[in-house]
Amino acid sequence: MLGWVLARFRPRLVEPVPADERPAWVGELLEAIQKQSRATAKQSAKLEGTLGESLAMLRSLGEALARQATPASPADALQTARQHALLFDALDGLDQAIRLASEPHLAAGLERIAERITSFCAHAGFRRMPGQGAPPDARVMRVVGSEPDAAVAPGHVSRVVRAAILRGAELVREGEVVVAAAETTHEHMGH
Repeated sequence: MLGWVLARFRPRLVEPVPADERPAWVGELLEAIQKQSRATAKQSAKLEGTLGESLAMLRSLGEALARQATPASPADALQTARQHALLFDALDGLDQAIRLASEPHLAAGLERIAERITSFCAHAGFRRMPGQGAPPDARVMRVVGSEPDAAVAPGHVSRVVRAAILRGAELVREGEVVVAAAETTHEHMGH
């Protein structure tokens, strides 16, 4: 009896179907999966490379900023401001890359980079002003355009182009935002 049960429920090896007997869609599906796998591997490699470069740059800037915590001259202060501007520009670029990332794992990797840079900036006393979905704050940001965005109320920030940066209560860099446009209807009147 046990022999019959084992024979009955033993996994059977499936013989591979010869390539000339497979439906055409199997080959197309296999090719598409292989292309997607190669593209994902390339994107992952690029992300890892970018992450490594960003962390090295962040470490280097951190060391430079630590050495220049109290600028000795106006030229040193200008150099420090330029270094911070590079970080803020990198964060703006990361925000855009995250928004455009088609693969969730790429967006997650970019978000980790942005979090590290944001944490570093916060440690140095800088704060980026969020604005997504809120009315634009004219004290710290300038509206540079409008776009249709059903997810955001008309007149509210649809996209942050350049984040406003504060150090304490002092505005370090003015922000630039795009607001959601109000929907308009065009009625055609016949004469």
